[in-house]
Amino acid sequence: MTRQNDEGLVDAFLSQDDRYTHSDLLLSDCFSQNHFDLVFTYGTVVQKSAVRQALIACLSLPSFDPMLGLPARNATFEKHLENLLSYALRSIVADRYVPRDDRALANQLLEAVMMRAGRAADYYGADELQPAQSDPDHAPA
Repeated sequence: MTRQNDEGLVDAFLSQDDRYTHSDLLLSDCFSQNHFDLVFTYGTVVQKSAVRQALIACLSLPSFDPMLGLPARNATFEKHLENLLSYALRSIVADRYVPRDDRALANQLLEAVMMRAGRAADYYGADELQPAQSDPDHAPA
């Protein structure tokens, strides 16, 4: 596989035929452009690198027949990618230097993941998204 930039990797991953994934939901219901945009904008170098490598791993798998079901290796790689995205989104939600709107979007994406997994709806609570003094977007003038 030739080296692609982050945008190219995300486009290649998201442009796959819509199919059922590791969570028995459609690929388009599990992963969105917003997940990747937030991580590649606000994630740490390690988080970005991990997501990049997970995308490469998912894209390097051989194609399969969706009628036969998702192979275990594909399911494992997709779940790993989802876990990496969730971990990065949690740190974005907690980072007061990320603009509030982007933290709120990250929190909504996390809630969707948790609802799919049947867990409690909100890890952080509404108080976490209230403007704080250290929030650069809402600092006193």
